[in-house]
Amino acid sequence: MGSFGLDLSTSSAQQVNQVLRGLYAEGDIVQLKEIAEQVVQQNNTKVLHDLRFPSVFQYLGTAQYSLGDLEQATKTFELAVKVNKEDAQSWVHLGNCYLYQMRLPEAVAALEVGVKQKGSVNNLYALVKAMNWMADWRDRDDSMAQVQQMIQEGLHSVELPDSNAFDVVKLPSKTLVELRQRVYEKTEATAQRLCCDEHTDLRLQGAELRIGFVSSDFGVHPVSSLLRGLLALLSSPDHQTKVYCFPLTDTSSWWSRNISRTVDFMISLKGKNPLSAAKLIQSHKIHVLVDLNGHTLHSGIRIFNHRPAPVQAAYLGYPMTTGNPSIDFVISDGVATPAETSAEEFSEKLLLLPMHYIVNDHLQMLGHTIEGERPRLSTFFDLDDNTFVFATFSNWQKMDPFVFSAWMEILARVPISVMWFQKYSGSEGAILNLRAEAEAHGIVGNRLIFSPLDPWIDHTYRKRIADLILDTPLKNGHTTIIDALCAGVPIITLEGDRMSSRATTSALNALDLRDLTVNSLKEYVEVAVYLATHRHVLQTLRQKVKDNRLHYPLFDTAKYTTKFEETIKVAWQVKKSRLQAGGPTREMHIFPSIQDSSVTPHDFPILSAKEDNRVEDEYVNQVEHALDANQPIRLHMGGHVKSPDWWIVDANDGDIVDFVMYISNLYAFPDSSVDTIYSSHVLEHCSHGFGQELEHTLSEWHRVLRSGGELLVSVPNLFALATLFINESIPHQHRLWIMTVIYGGQSDQFDFHKVGFDEAILLAYLTKAGFCDFTRYEDFGLFDDSSRMIVYDVPISINIRARACKEQ
Repeated sequence: MGSFGLDLSTSSAQQVNQVLRGLYAEGDIVQLKEIAEQVVQQNNTKVLHDLRFPSVFQYLGTAQYSLGDLEQATKTFELAVKVNKEDAQSWVHLGNCYLYQMRLPEAVAALEVGVKQKGSVNNLYALVKAMNWMADWRDRDDSMAQVQQMIQEGLHSVELPDSNAFDVVKLPSKTLVELRQRVYEKTEATAQRLCCDEHTDLRLQGAELRIGFVSSDFGVHPVSSLLRGLLALLSSPDHQTKVYCFPLTDTSSWWSRNISRTVDFMISLKGKNPLSAAKLIQSHKIHVLVDLNGHTLHSGIRIFNHRPAPVQAAYLGYPMTTGNPSIDFVISDGVATPAETSAEEFSEKLLLLPMHYIVNDHLQMLGHTIEGERPRLSTFFDLDDNTFVFATFSNWQKMDPFVFSAWMEILARVPISVMWFQKYSGSEGAILNLRAEAEAHGIVGNRLIFSPLDPWIDHTYRKRIADLILDTPLKNGHTTIIDALCAGVPIITLEGDRMSSRATTSALNALDLRDLTVNSLKEYVEVAVYLATHRHVLQTLRQKVKDNRLHYPLFDTAKYTTKFEETIKVAWQVKKSRLQAGGPTREMHIFPSIQDSSVTPHDFPILSAKEDNRVEDEYVNQVEHALDANQPIRLHMGGHVKSPDWWIVDANDGDIVDFVMYISNLYAFPDSSVDTIYSSHVLEHCSHGFGQELEHTLSEWHRVLRSGGELLVSVPNLFALATLFINESIPHQHRLWIMTVIYGGQSDQFDFHKVGFDEAILLAYLTKAGFCDFTRYEDFGLFDDSSRMIVYDVPISINIRARACKEQ
């Protein structure tokens, strides 16, 4: 028998479809995947090949896609269209899977079948999007008009168009907000809320701020390259902030390794339903939860519907409104989103930073790329060094025929010049399309030059070749603009009327380079031509860019971190005050003071991560090698003596430490991978109230231990110590030492005791975390440490052996 009492081997296609449809409607994606997989494994051809209903493969592929398994979803949708070639929706899903893997010709081919041949015209936007990624502008105007018409009709229809369509065409701000909000009407009415009870919520009492970041992009992605420094600095002792990262996907890269080690907690949400993920986040008592995806691939924005945190904000990854009523704020700045004109663009309130909103880590990572002489053009291209190089580093989907025509006019007026692009995914088709467009404008196609993407750690070095960057007005370059300015190259941008087209204006403002923002496409062309034909003016401008990047706020990550933290704390304090007062908690716009918004020069250090070229996480590799060799894994928490049979885990680095990590964040160890954990006088360093560090630490230990794995834990016996402390016959100096055992030596930030134990208290916490079969020992007989200590004939430790009990 399968789930829901169904015998999947005998159930009809209609019965199976009802179950799958119900699970999809409820948003129970994990269960949907499990049931669909069971149906496929049963191989009941009457069910799998019944064409009256959406196929089981379609449901399975949708679940796999939603849970981040894009590769497997692609294979499943390929099966779906083999089973039913008329399944228009599966053709569209297949095309989208190809698109997000940047298999662009396949994406266009599949979407053309689904949209044009099988009649899924409501998904025309997906075909337009895929073609834009190849700079294929055939029938673009007609297609865009059709998409626009469908969206406008959707305003007056019960059935809304797919929300991804809203990104393809430029809609009036009010229309976009209304459509986005309507997407959430059904889920908003039924979503289980987890926050907040003003009477019992411990978040309202703690002084320490906890910020959580939810993203699918903590691997090799522009968001990681921008955000890494902010996360590292926020997690440092200089800031009274705990940083949690909640990745939605699992990736192995330099970025994930580095971020995992710098933040306080890295807790995977992969494979979890939105409600389960929200409950996990809520258990960590996050004050402010930040979404880094918006409506992009593998987004976790539905988690926010369940309100796991009192303050929820959108930031960095999606420069427009989410429309989600559970998102309180969009984090931006007063240039990218001017307060007086931008409020209507967002369902969220504006939370404006006193400086540019696009954080970056460039001069902490890429200092080596700005040193030395500027590279020669002829070193990388078969061109004369006197050739003027215009460039855009935006990807293809940020371009449109209007700006391309402007570029061709510029090339026509500056004869000895080229336009430089980078070879993003889909470059084969894009190069052919763009060169054909150039020829149609009377420009020889080979004046458009293309280069492969360099490794990120070196990529700004080659970009110094460019003489002038021409920004994309449709959607600004964002990360690539920061790259160019770090390389010291001037940029011309056309100021737009919304956040996505004002990002470059914001960055230029932060470098005191406002004159490089123009107000019309005609001015865009004229300024570009003038600078290209007046080299001395351009050289002066280039020197100003190089000088300003070392002194003005754009690349000052430390200053950004301080201002970001201050702004987040203001949002939290406003929410906290309203919750405590018991009044309405509707959010309001929060703007910085004029004084804080000023752009002032300030010296800061330039650093490089050139030598740290490790892509893989050596901790993860070390664990994997041990597991592959079937070696027992024994962890000694906070150990002070090296033993060949034990790995030492400690938050502080040292010669004998094998894994520098928090005991509550054993990210390198998979579930059920550890045989034994030994911990002597460690648990008392975890808080028992706000943040529930003790509960989370024991839960983490239980997670990594195998079923039946051993926990050998020793804690100070508070009852014994208190009895000794009040014994007046004990000398003062000895009682002073006993006090340090109770409260901690306090020699560093970790050496503070936050909880006291007797045997009953310890066993209660262990039981709650899933441990069982408790035995008390006088001496474990393993290490000469505090677990053996006897003071005035009184053992001062409680030594317990327990097993990790897990359901088989």
